[in-house]
Amino acid sequence: MKRILTIIALGASILASSVVYAQEQTDKAAKKAARKEAVKEHLEAHFKPYGFIRSYAFYDSRNNKCGSEDMFYFMPLDREMVNGADINAVGKFGFQAISTRLGLDIKGYKIGNTNIEAKIEADFYCLNSSGNIGTFRMRQAYAKLFWEPSEKFSHSLLIGQTWHPIAADLANTIALETGAPFSAFNRSAQIMYNATVGPVTFAAGFIEQLQYRSSGPDGSTNKYQRHAIVPEAYAGISVKAGGFLGRAGVSVLSIRPHYGFYNNKEDDTDPLNGRKYNEWLSTVNAFMFLQYTGKIWQIKAKAIYVQSGEHMQLSGGYAATKAKDDLSYEYTPTQSVVTFLSGQVGKKFQFIGMVGYQKNLGLVGGKEMLDASLYYFSGNSFKNVNQMMRFSPTLAYNLGKFTFAVEYDYTMAQYGGNSDGKVAVDVDFNKNGTVTKDLHWVGNHRVLAMAKFSF
Repeated sequence: MKRILTIIALGASILASSVVYAQEQTDKAAKKAARKEAVKEHLEAHFKPYGFIRSYAFYDSRNNKCGSEDMFYFMPLDREMVNGADINAVGKFGFQAISTRLGLDIKGYKIGNTNIEAKIEADFYCLNSSGNIGTFRMRQAYAKLFWEPSEKFSHSLLIGQTWHPIAADLANTIALETGAPFSAFNRSAQIMYNATVGPVTFAAGFIEQLQYRSSGPDGSTNKYQRHAIVPEAYAGISVKAGGFLGRAGVSVLSIRPHYGFYNNKEDDTDPLNGRKYNEWLSTVNAFMFLQYTGKIWQIKAKAIYVQSGEHMQLSGGYAATKAKDDLSYEYTPTQSVVTFLSGQVGKKFQFIGMVGYQKNLGLVGGKEMLDASLYYFSGNSFKNVNQMMRFSPTLAYNLGKFTFAVEYDYTMAQYGGNSDGKVAVDVDFNKNGTVTKDLHWVGNHRVLAMAKFSF
């Protein structure tokens, strides 16, 4: 009897332990599921990944000035006559997917009365040193602090890299250059403060060059701005009411083309050795933008007054126009006007279009350059371009997250000179930067096809 009771007690103990263990496992599973759900809710509340896989195929009727495997398109090359034939009048074809993009929006964080948002965005657009592999590069990376003390007033502070305020309003087009060089194209590091009162927003801040840089004696580099110490300053105003958006702004950029102490390594007896350069150039760029968005349509117009402007993918530069001493010069920027009108209509089937115009106005004040070797110009254009025009209609079909589109682009550039493949002062352009001699138009037909899957 005692043995039977012992067996019963042991069985009851095992059963109780099993019940307790099962309950503990159930509780652990419930807690794990709750933690997993909490993590999921946190991620969904604060993190939103986005991006697209985008492929372009294009055909050009002639050689062009382009970047990134010829996908970032600027303008057709001038005629270059050899034995009576234009060697640039040849077609080409390309196909790439390096503009595929990944991004992450971060939102919903708060410290006291301060709301915090952020963005990280990258693509494969930059090519490595071998020139045949798209490498991951930063497009945007910033944090934004904002406050909303009342319904009619809010203000924010953005710190990081994003679109330059003059370049932020892009044309309606599927092309990778999105309107350049008929509109600015630039993303830069910046500190930008915005204050919104009702429908009006005031913006002011400072901008520093990185990928998009000024030209100069050492090529394209941001050291000219860094040596000036002061960053580019911007101030602007926006008005938004219903479907209307209006924006205007101005920036001032200062650079030092030469900086530091002169040192002639080939001649230790040079009397200029040890002398410090005394050079400075300030340029002003201003713009106005108008946009109206309806239920299934949108129209945009933009105009920019450009001084130099090569750091915003615009055609221009600057030249030495006066000797300050035996070592340093005074510089004068070129000036030009660029503008575009674009729009789109439709949802599933869309018609998109853009027209653009650019005019070279020469050096500010009509000043003349001392020497063509001291004329520093943007790498995306040419010193003997007088004006340019672009017309680009597009048809797009949106199938859920897929977009298929075909764009026709006709870009014309009016060059000056004798088309011998060499650009020289007093032959192809004037000492004041204008182009008036032997003017002739050169055009390129581009057909661009795009397939894009967004997520």
